[in-house]
Amino acid sequence: MATKKGDPRLSRKYRERRLQVLARDEWTCHYCSQPATTADHIIPIANGGDPIALDNMVACCVSCNSKKGSRSQGVFLQRQR
Repeated sequence: MATKKGDPRLSRKYRERRLQVLARDEWTCHYCSQPATTADHIIPIANGGDPIALDNMVACCVSCNSKKGSRSQGVFLQRQR
């Protein structure tokens, strides 16, 4: 994924929040329960979701994060059934 200048995911605050989310969720993917290494935004940044709000982030594995893309959590979960 290409990032743009000004992308909030490049900030120190985002990196700190990402680690907080991973620790809070015990480094376990919210979607598949596999080991998580990244954070996913429940409401995608592209859809106006807050990029650093703890209640808008869950721990996620790279595979699920890629599959979810910029879809909402509800749409993603429906398609996983």
